[in-house]
Parts: sequence; C-alpha cells; structure tokens
Amino acid sequence: MIQGMPSGILRAYTGGSFAAALVLRSLFLKRAVNASSLLKKAGTQFFIEYALALSAGLFTFVLTRVFFSIPLYSGGLFFIGFVAFGFFIAVDMSLEKEREVIKTVMARPDLRVTLQKIYPMTRKFFLIAVVANLMVMVIIILIIGRDLAWLTEIETAQMNIMKEMTSKTVFKEISFAVAVLLVLIINIIYSYSKNLKLLFQMQTRVLESVSNGDLSTLVPVATSDEFGMIATHTNKMIYGLRDRIRMLARLNVAKEIQANLLPGRAPDVPGLDISGISLYCEEVGGDYYDYFKFSGTRVGIAVTDSSDHGVGAGLHMTTIRAFLRYGAEDYQGALPLIRSVNRHLAGDGSESGHFTTVFFADIDLEQKKINWIRAGHEPALLYSPESGEFTRLLGSGMALGVEPDAEIYEYEILGWEKDSILAIVSDGLKESRNSAGEMYGENRIRALITRYPDQPAQTIQKELIRDLKGFIGKVPIADDITVVIVKLV
Repeated sequence: MIQGMPSGILRAYTGGSFAAALVLRSLFLKRAVNASSLLKKAGTQFFIEYALALSAGLFTFVLTRVFFSIPLYSGGLFFIGFVAFGFFIAVDMSLEKEREVIKTVMARPDLRVTLQKIYPMTRKFFLIAVVANLMVMVIIILIIGRDLAWLTEIETAQMNIMKEMTSKTVFKEISFAVAVLLVLIINIIYSYSKNLKLLFQMQTRVLESVSNGDLSTLVPVATSDEFGMIATHTNKMIYGLRDRIRMLARLNVAKEIQANLLPGRAPDVPGLDISGISLYCEEVGGDYYDYFKFSGTRVGIAVTDSSDHGVGAGLHMTTIRAFLRYGAEDYQGALPLIRSVNRHLAGDGSESGHFTTVFFADIDLEQKKINWIRAGHEPALLYSPESGEFTRLLGSGMALGVEPDAEIYEYEILGWEKDSILAIVSDGLKESRNSAGEMYGENRIRALITRYPDQPAQTIQKELIRDLKGFIGKVPIADDITVVIVKLV
C-alpha cells in the first residue's frame, strides 16, 4: 500500500491502467509485431510489452500523485515494481513469440528467410540474466529500505513490543518477493529451454536427412542468433551438395557419352590383332584413340592426347574425333589428313590455348608398310620377337592446334617380322608415379611386352594396365592414359 492512499483505490487505479494497456496492446501487436519480418517479431514483441508495462506504471503513478498527493518516494517505489515485473513479462512474451515463429517455419519449409544481422545468443542470455538479477536485488533492497524507514518512525517505547512482530513481517515480505521473482526467473529459463529444444530438433532433423542422402529439406532460419547462422551455412552446404550431385550426374552422362565415342571393337582385318583402352584421371578426359578401315588390307590408327584433362579436354577430344572422322571419309593419305585436322583445330582453338598431340599410323598389309606421323606425341614402339629388339618410331612435328601452317612430317617403315608388336601409348602411362615418386617409364613397357610376345593384343594390353596399377598402388592416376596394342600376325 502506498502511504496516504487506500489499498482499494490503488488496486482500482492499477487495474484500470493495465486494462488500458491491454486494449492498446492488441492494436500495437497487430500493427507492429504482425507487420514485422519473422526474425524481428520477437524483439518487437519485447519492446511493445515492456513499453506498455512501463506506461501502465507511469500512468498509475501520475494519477495517484495528482488525486492523492502521494509522496514521490512511495510512488517511485511503486513504479520500480512495474519496471521489474514488466521486464519479466516482456521477456516471457518475447520468448513465446520466438517459439511461435520457430513452429511457423518448421511447418512451412517453403519459407525462405534471409539472415541479415546476427545477434549472439550468448549476449542475449547474458543481458537477460544480468538484468533479472539486478531487478531481484533492487526489489529486495527496496523492501528492506521501506521497512527500515518504517521502524525509524516507531517510538522507542514501542520498539520492544513491535520488534518480534516486525521481524516476522519483514521476513514474510522478503520471502514472498523472492518466491515470486524466483518463479518468474524459472519461467523464463523454462521458456528459453523450450525454444532451444525446438531449434535443436529442427537442426538435427535436417542433418539426419542429409546424412541419409536426402537433400530435399533445408533448415528453416527462425532466429537471428547462432542457430540462424548455423542454419544459413547448413543450407549453403545443402545447396552445394545438390549442385555437386547434379554436376556428378551430368559428368556421368558425359562419361557414358565419351565411352561410346571410343571404338567398341577393332576392325576385322586378317593379319591384324588390335586392342585399345583409355583410362581417365577424372570422369572425362582428353585422351582418344580410334581405328579407320580404309580397305581390306589397310587400317589407320590414331592416338591423341589433349592438353590438360577433365571436362575441357574432353570437349576438345570430341572436336578432334569429329575432324579425324570427317577427314577419313575422303582419305588421301596420313599427311593430308593430319594437316587438315591441324588447320581446323588451330582455327577453333587459337584463343582457348588448347592443343593436342597425335600419333597416327597407316598400316598397309598388302605392301607390308607402316606410314606414321608423330605430332608432339610419345614415340610408338615396334617390337620384333625374333630379334628381341625395339624400334622407336620417332619423328618431328608440332602438336596440333597451335599454328595452322605448322610443318608436319610423315615417316615410313617397310617390312616387319612375323608377330611384331606395335605399342602406341600416351605420355600418361610412362609418366605415372608411385608413392615414392618413381615414374613407370618406358623400360617397364618394354619389359612387359617382351614377357608376353606370344599372347593376343588384348592380353598384352590388359597385362600392361595391370602392371601399371600394381606399380602405382593406391596413388591415383594423375593423367589420362591410353594404350593401343597392334599385333602384326
């Protein structure tokens, strides 16, 4: 009770002030809170609730001061009560609004909320804890101060009589105030923990889906604190995983298409046994090999190696294949074909910087002759099993696609021993390294060919790849590898 004012009238004034605040509350909530963005609703709710509580306390203080002339000290103590309890009410209503927002975004996964600014949860919790403790201390100090002031007004003669009664009264008042404040603080902690539980459930639910391979759900951004930041980065991760999966799916399609661009089987030409393979260090690559049957006794074999590897090299490889196949339809010889391909490549790739090395062999079984062009490529190896010697099919020539008028040279070899083996490989084979940094090298290629001189071309090709994989072990392939084995039977 405020000194100089009946308690019934005080209750009536207080109730009237709160009633007016409740009427204004519905208007403010509709205009301000409901119109705010999702992440600002809780903060707007707090400021409106607290402002209304302070306004009700100030209005009550003014009325009692005007009509009953209550002392400023007593009215001030009454207003401080509004300040304290209004804070607890505002925090609780704000947490409830935040919980409502969390449930809204959980029920509406289609909502896209962008986090503009982060308000750390630790700072918010620290401020609430500090202010709550200050409110408790202020209220207890005010109760004790008021009782001490009352005791000073009691006559000395009455002191002994009132001593026991006063101590019990002060104890009851402090106990009641502490109990009420304790309930308010526990309520805030409980409300805060419910919000945290919802946020954790929302995060873990989506992360469990992601770990199970389901990327269809995003984490709703429901708060502007660390949880909102985690949700934002989690969603970026999900978007990135989606893009990667889409990219891998497209690369797998490209891989399948590129595999179909390579020859399915060797041409059926009596006297030739041919087997080839390309291994790519990525889903697609720049190596390419092909066979061209010009007649029943004449076959062309091309092995190309585009600069770099991956998607760009794969696209360049398809261009080379198109030019080679188009030129082979009106085949006039190895030299005219490769010169034509070079002009086209130089015109298309002058700005891209891509180039390709080529080894092209024209095998004429009738004349027992091999014509070849080596445009910057690894030299082929011709093995003669009777003599056990290797001949390196060398030659000068710039890689294709650099200069349209580059000099290209053709070379020829006449005759070969029975069951001779021609090995055409890309540089990725001999330059492959093991964990010790040692290169596979040309000597290992020669050693393996001499180990299987009587075997079919496919067996030699498979054993060469198997030997390579055994050599590099767990070290991934660093460059595209192509191997074409031709056995002249």
